Amino acid sequence: MPEAEGHARTAEIADGIFALGNLVDLRRPLSWIPGGVTGFDPSSCYLVLGDGWPLLVDTGFRTHQAELLDQVRRLVHPGERLDVALTRVEPDCLGNLKAICDEVGVARISSQSNVIPLDYLGPYSQDYPDVVINNGLLPGDEIRLADDRCLEVVQPPVRTLPTLWLFDKRTGVMFTSDFFGDVQVLNGNWMPQHEGEMEHARNHMLAKFDWLGIADVSEPLARLRAIFDERDVQAIAPGHGLWTVGAGAVRERVALTTLALESIGNDRR
Repeated sequence: MPEAEGHARTAEIADGIFALGNLVDLRRPLSWIPGGVTGFDPSSCYLVLGDGWPLLVDTGFRTHQAELLDQVRRLVHPGERLDVALTRVEPDCLGNLKAICDEVGVARISSQSNVIPLDYLGPYSQDYPDVVINNGLLPGDEIRLADDRCLEVVQPPVRTLPTLWLFDKRTGVMFTSDFFGDVQVLNGNWMPQHEGEMEHARNHMLAKFDWLGIADVSEPLARLRAIFDERDVQAIAPGHGLWTVGAGAVRERVALTTLALESIGNDRR
C-alpha cells in the first residue's frame, strides 16, 4: 500500500485525545474509496490520555508502523503500558498490535472478538501472558479507564464485518471505525476535499458498504439518528477519513450523512 512519506500528523481533537494520523496515497485504488477520487485518505488511530493507563483506539496499517510508534512514544511516559481497544479485527485496526506490545507494552486488549486478537496475526498470544484480554464486547458494555471514566460500546448504524463504536462521555468524542470516512485530503498539508458534498458521501458509503444498494435503510437511519440524539457528541473520530471537531460541525456532518443514506433508500422506491 503506498503511503505519503513524511505526512504523519498528531492532532489533539479533544482534551487529552490525540488523533495519530497518516496518509494513504490514492493513486492506487482502495476498495472503500469511490473510483476517481484523488489525493490522500487519512488513516488514524486515537490515543486517550488521562486517569489510568493510556488507551489506544486501533493500531493502524502496518505500513505506518514507524511513524505510529514515534507518535505514541512522544505522548506516553516511558514504561507506561497501553490499553488497546479495537473497533474491528481487520488489518487496518490490527496492523501494529504486535509492534505496540513489543515496543511500548500493552496491559489490556479489548474487542468484540471471541478470538484473542493477537492470534489473528499469528500464534502470538502465548508470548504475552500478562496482557489482559477483554473479549466479546457488546453494545452497552463499557471499557473502564479509571474509577470515574469509561468508554461506552455503541452499536454502529451500518457495518459489514463485526464492528463497534466507542463513546467517551467525558469529552464527547465518538470513535466511529470505518464509518464517516468520506472526507479525504488534497495533499500532504491535510487540506480537506469533498467536505460537505452529499453526493460524495453517498458514493463513499456505497463503495464501503455496497450491500446498502439493495437494503432497506430505515433501520440504519433510525440507529444513526438515535446515536446522536441520545448523546452529546463533540467530535467524530473515524479510522478512515478526516475527523470532525465541534458540536456544530458534528451536527452538519451527521445531517449530511443522513441525507446520503436517505438518498440510497430513495433509489429503491
